[in-house]
Amino acid sequence: MRKALICLGLIATCVATSRVQADFLVEYTGGHADMGLAIEADGSLFLHYHFGKGSAVLNGAVVGPLDEDEFAPGDAFVRVPDAAKFFPGIAVPFLGTGLSDPIWVLPQASTTGIPFFGNAAEEVPSGPGGFLSAGFRLTGFSGPAGGNFALWQSPAVGPANVLFRTIDGLPPAPNVFNVGIGLHDHANWGFSKEGVYNLTIEGFANPVGGGTQLTDTGVFTFAVGNATAVPEPSSIALIAFCGVGLISIHRRLRKTNCNIATS
Repeated sequence: MRKALICLGLIATCVATSRVQADFLVEYTGGHADMGLAIEADGSLFLHYHFGKGSAVLNGAVVGPLDEDEFAPGDAFVRVPDAAKFFPGIAVPFLGTGLSDPIWVLPQASTTGIPFFGNAAEEVPSGPGGFLSAGFRLTGFSGPAGGNFALWQSPAVGPANVLFRTIDGLPPAPNVFNVGIGLHDHANWGFSKEGVYNLTIEGFANPVGGGTQLTDTGVFTFAVGNATAVPEPSSIALIAFCGVGLISIHRRLRKTNCNIATS
């Protein structure tokens, strides 16, 4: 009985902790935000969400002027709402969709009711002792069965400039979205199916005068349509940890007998 009560208590603790983590995921649903880069006080690079104060909508409320506006990639996710779904009426080869297929797009131009999500290096200093260039690379991807992701910019004239795509695996070199030091930029974030997409992004910054490139990597989650985003792999690791803890304690008791425009 004692062993059973201890095990049940540990299971309850693990489940409660997992739920707390899920409840505290920040959901970004509208307004302006960026995938940002910053240089920390210790000289390291910090890849993060940078939510616009007075603009970005998090968990149903607009970020206030004094609220926290930066979060690590695993602490938030982007909601790609039904309002972002449309039928372009043409095939989109870099998303793998046909003439009659819908796509979901966070556009490069601000659109009411849809997250306006950019890429920023505004917190990376320039000049002597600073940095010459910065940007982002897509290094990993997971999504729903048959789902593809692409990031592209739509010029006023000419074909789309596709920066990232997953239709044929990870993009070939250079696979880079360069952003000017002290600036930010926008592109179209496109998805071919409803579901949860996890994009592993590497941010980088190159020092003036050469030297070692600074990098930081994180997983950014996009919940497309009505998909439910859950924290991963932290919750899975937690469950595994709890399982190991149960086994360990159980053994000890026995021993002592006790996640568009194309032109």
